Amino acid sequence: METIFRKWVLLSKITWKRKEMHRKANHFGLTDQRTVTCSQELDSLLNVYQGIQPKSRRSLLSVIREF
Repeated sequence: METIFRKWVLLSKITWKRKEMHRKANHFGLTDQRTVTCSQELDSLLNVYQGIQPKSRRSLLSVIREF
């Protein structure tokens, strides 16, 4: 049960961070340090999520799209 809750929290953070990164990219540009930093933070969240996701499950992108 804890793993399900942890996944839900991570997916929430991933979704929020992805939206934040898009806003920064639109406002500051793709190469601005604020956008790059946000992208790196999103990468870290995605890496954590993939670490707890069983290998036989659907791809991360399909889960995020449904979320």
